[in-house]
Amino acid sequence: MASVCFRSRSIILALSIGLLGISGISQAQRGTSSAGEARARFLANLGQIPTAREVVVEDFINYHQHEIGAPKAGQAVGLDVRWGNESVSSNGEAILQVGLSTSLVHDRRQLRPLNLTIVIDKSGSMADDNKLVRVKQALLTLVSQLRSKDVLSIVAFDSEAEVILPSQPVEDRESIRNVINSLEPGSATNLNGGLMLGYKEDLKHFQKDATNRVILLTDGVANRGETDPEKIARSSASFNDRGIDLTTIGVGLDLNKDLLQRLAKSGHGMFHFISDSQDIEKVFVQELQSQISPVASDARLEINFGSGLKFDRAFGYDGHRSDHSVRFSLDTMNSGMTEVVLLRFKANSEQAENTQLPVKIHLTYYDIDRSKTVEVTESSSITFAEGKKRATLEDSSVGKDYAIAVLAQSIHDMAASCEAHNYRQAQVTLEKGISYVTRRYPNLEDGDIKRTLKTAMQYQAILRRTYPESDGPSAPELDRDVPVTGSNLIPNGDLSLGNIGFLSPELNYTSGSDNCLWASGYTIAKAFNSPQLHRLVDDQSFSAPKQPNGNEQVMFANAGGTTALVVWSSVVKCRPNTPYRLSFQCISLSRGEQYIPSLEIRVNGQRSDAQLAKYGSYVEISMNWNSKSSKMADISIVRMPMGHNGGLIGIANIEMKPAHQQERLVGYG
Repeated sequence: MASVCFRSRSIILALSIGLLGISGISQAQRGTSSAGEARARFLANLGQIPTAREVVVEDFINYHQHEIGAPKAGQAVGLDVRWGNESVSSNGEAILQVGLSTSLVHDRRQLRPLNLTIVIDKSGSMADDNKLVRVKQALLTLVSQLRSKDVLSIVAFDSEAEVILPSQPVEDRESIRNVINSLEPGSATNLNGGLMLGYKEDLKHFQKDATNRVILLTDGVANRGETDPEKIARSSASFNDRGIDLTTIGVGLDLNKDLLQRLAKSGHGMFHFISDSQDIEKVFVQELQSQISPVASDARLEINFGSGLKFDRAFGYDGHRSDHSVRFSLDTMNSGMTEVVLLRFKANSEQAENTQLPVKIHLTYYDIDRSKTVEVTESSSITFAEGKKRATLEDSSVGKDYAIAVLAQSIHDMAASCEAHNYRQAQVTLEKGISYVTRRYPNLEDGDIKRTLKTAMQYQAILRRTYPESDGPSAPELDRDVPVTGSNLIPNGDLSLGNIGFLSPELNYTSGSDNCLWASGYTIAKAFNSPQLHRLVDDQSFSAPKQPNGNEQVMFANAGGTTALVVWSSVVKCRPNTPYRLSFQCISLSRGEQYIPSLEIRVNGQRSDAQLAKYGSYVEISMNWNSKSSKMADISIVRMPMGHNGGLIGIANIEMKPAHQQERLVGYG
């Protein structure tokens, strides 16, 4: 029985500084289902509120690779237990993170033989939104990763199912690519027919000591052949019982998500959703080894705790709870996986100072390679210290995962409130999650937190646009972390508070350092030359042109590109039927006409004229807008397409103010 110690604060702070210096770089998770996170992001981009069932909190938490060490030699699964803080006060929160990891085999020749069948939906709806194009791209990527000794077959289905590549070793890759490229959309969706034919094809090269797997890619709901989800699930499970696993991958808007998730769970596989190239890279490149190399199954996790702790919740996982324990059943664990279970406890007040509050973690799993059941037990404790109240989590890894969990849970609860038509509660719930994270990370650099925060803020904007009454005068007063200066309605419009109160969805934040502004990066600084943010720019300050308070800062960004780019966005309250003037100061910092951008302001779907920046000096870019019936303004600053991928700019003094009643409005309104 090992004792897991809390890491010292100095080490954690050093790690935090080192990690935060990597400008938002993150590594995608391997070996866990990702559909909940990817689909929520997809729906946010479409402007649609998800159902609560679609927001799978654990998929958000485990979308990225965690900072967990590999298992010890001879172990299939590693166990990592840590608290967010070393102590907890009465009624304070104690966050426990139980981490699980499996090894990644670096020599792919050591992996088990693979017998893989891909079942592809080529129904007519796959032509919409280039879904079949995305599937082809994904499959071509997958084929490029397979070994010559691996066995592959491909089944395609619309109203009928057919084998388009009979089961064979992956030797003639050109022929396989031609088969994939020949796919064209057809008619209806006979999902069951395609899946059953895929299983039968996989049986032709079934090997007891190999990974025998079917991957199902579909965009819709079965509407031809067998359409009853219960019967489809039972038929699929009969092949799973014979040793063929199943992974399901959804694309597009209209999916029977419950069926795909159920099929994958029964098939000891994963359920993914492909919304963009990032998901294709994750599923078919970074996760390929996980697809073909499960290492542990039938995993069960039990956490026992004493009377000094009260269990509050586990984020995302459904557990069986008793007075002093909580138990979870976990999915099959694949090669190269990291997974965390986050639990929140509260401390009882009736105990002595410096009392140790213990927990015991018991993990049981079936080791597939060794064909035996393994049990692992570890213990840890947190100190009860009334005089050491802490508002933040000192372990940076736990802090990051908890921030993502809070955001994901707020998105889930928002969706549940929307289903109950309680839009005000939905807004309050989402705002609390966003508020926690922006307060915890005022200068957010971590790419994984930023991705989840972007999704939450997108839903916040959707709610405010679609249900403006949810944030009206009678809504509950919210805790606003970012003040509004003077008559300017835009929180932190002068950027004096740094990287907070706005979103820059297509740029990566970096802390200001020498020559740091490369590759779509941005920072917030009072001056460009202290330190010099880019060596190819003149050694001048380029400070904000309007400085009534003396604390104003500038958003300096490397924001070139041949497509339009959202540099800055925010959602703010406004009064209905009121004329407003929006403006910001902009400067171009790169010499040459090809680097000087045009920018426009967009508010609730309306657009200003594109206005040209100026090299070496600030110009004001502005727009007049009438709110009409709107109570919220969804504002963006957009850099229009350029002829070059480079170009440094500065943006400052972002303002939205009521126009003078006698002022004649031009433009929109």
